[in-house]
Amino acid sequence: MANTRERLFCRLLGYLCFLAVWQWAATLGGGLALASPLETWRALADMTAHPDFWTHGMLPTMSRVLTGFGLGLAVGGALGCVAGICPAAGFILLPFRWVLSSVPGVVLVILAMLWCGVGSAMIILIVALTSAPTIYMALQEGLRAVDPALCEMIRVYKVGVYKQLVDLYLPAVSAPLVSACVVALGGGMRVAILGETLGASQGLGYVMALSRADLDTPKLYAVALVSMLLVSVIEATFLRCLRKKLGCGGKL
Repeated sequence: MANTRERLFCRLLGYLCFLAVWQWAATLGGGLALASPLETWRALADMTAHPDFWTHGMLPTMSRVLTGFGLGLAVGGALGCVAGICPAAGFILLPFRWVLSSVPGVVLVILAMLWCGVGSAMIILIVALTSAPTIYMALQEGLRAVDPALCEMIRVYKVGVYKQLVDLYLPAVSAPLVSACVVALGGGMRVAILGETLGASQGLGYVMALSRADLDTPKLYAVALVSMLLVSVIEATFLRCLRKKLGCGGKL
């Protein structure tokens, strides 16, 4: 109980320090460069009171991010399993993984605009391309970390495929997979908003671009705050369910 209260107190203290530094920086920088916490809160309340924000801002971004993340999870997960089981496949896929992991997000956005044009398909593609390498590397390294002696024992005793999957491979990849999902989801949200800012007519990034054009700094920060809260909500629901399904008991 004492540890729980101490953690809660430290978190509250951290939030208060963050708000204090934010207010201090806003006072020094001026309202045009940095909105204060109170101005941002007012802009957030005003923005979320309009139904158009939910239908043309929040919903398009959320659907694009989840769809792209799902594609990245499926493709990266499948290829990661293949590369983890077959080292030769890992060497073949290494150049593709290296290119997707090292290319800047803005370059992916520009290339996706050339390939898919402006719209939802572009955003979904860049989120998938950003998420897939992270999921791929987590599963590949997780499967490679399985003890070879256990694999040999399973082959000697002819353990069934289902028992191998549940008792050996799934515990090995569960923790890195959940961590990779957290990273991929946050990165996917960032590139999605970047893509919407540069080439979309709906979504949080589009709202942010309009705020920038109108020099509405409080609304700009309010949209940024919404994007961070959105990632937290998705993580708290989807990823916690994933932890339970995979049997990750520890905190990640």
